[in-house]
Amino acid sequence: MYCNTLNIYYNFNMSMKRDILYFGLAFSALGFTKSYGQNTAKYDSLSMKQKDRIYLSPPSNNHFADNVQRLKRNFSGYWNRTSDNNTFLLAGLGFSSQDISTGDYNSSSIHNLSDFNTNVYKPGFHVGFRVDGKYKEKHNYSFGVVLNNLTTVNNYKDSRSLAPFIGSFSNFKAEDCFLNLSIAVHYKKLLLINYAENHKFYVVVGPSIDTRLSKQSLENLVNNNYSRFLVRADAGVEFENKNFYTLFFHYKYGITSFTKSPVISNINSLEIGMMIIASDYF
Repeated sequence: MYCNTLNIYYNFNMSMKRDILYFGLAFSALGFTKSYGQNTAKYDSLSMKQKDRIYLSPPSNNHFADNVQRLKRNFSGYWNRTSDNNTFLLAGLGFSSQDISTGDYNSSSIHNLSDFNTNVYKPGFHVGFRVDGKYKEKHNYSFGVVLNNLTTVNNYKDSRSLAPFIGSFSNFKAEDCFLNLSIAVHYKKLLLINYAENHKFYVVVGPSIDTRLSKQSLENLVNNNYSRFLVRADAGVEFENKNFYTLFFHYKYGITSFTKSPVISNINSLEIGMMIIASDYF
């Protein structure tokens, strides 16, 4: 009697456990089937290009890929806050002068200043591109990258002499031709003197950094007299004809010296040029 009771209890227990197990498996299968069906429907609705992107996407533990995606999202967020971006091609002439103070610089060379010292400007040229836009639909700006060929005259502020044998001379001979890569950022202010919808005048101001690409002469290379970078302040006016072109007149004033101590050299330039929208020709 006691054994029969135990057998009945055991069989009931096993039957209940089996039923619970079957119920759990059926519920899990139902949930998986529903989830899989939804994911499959979403996957089937994707284009072939999107499916390839999902298949080729790196695993989530790839930190480099995650950082790249985060950088792309941040850049997209910044770019979306700007509007009316236009890329321009630009070219023009630049008239430059180099003011030089030699201080106590000494060398074995003697250069007669009457041969090249002058206050006039020499012409050079520049070509490059510029992106103009409006930040948050309020602030006009521009970002430009220009290859700049500077040809300067040399205006010495101080000189030496050995009268009556030698007149004004200098132991330092300044370079008069540079090839620079210039990067400039401008803030543009619209003037209220516009006389037509497509004709606008702007005042622009901002910094520019010139990186010297050309080599120094052998005489200056001995002491490495010229620096690699030159920082200048840029201000000017621009006339924009939206249908055709933009004319600009900029004056660049040297903030830092292009030469190393004790020689101080500042390069100032007047740039005149024209910009055209790149998309109109490419």
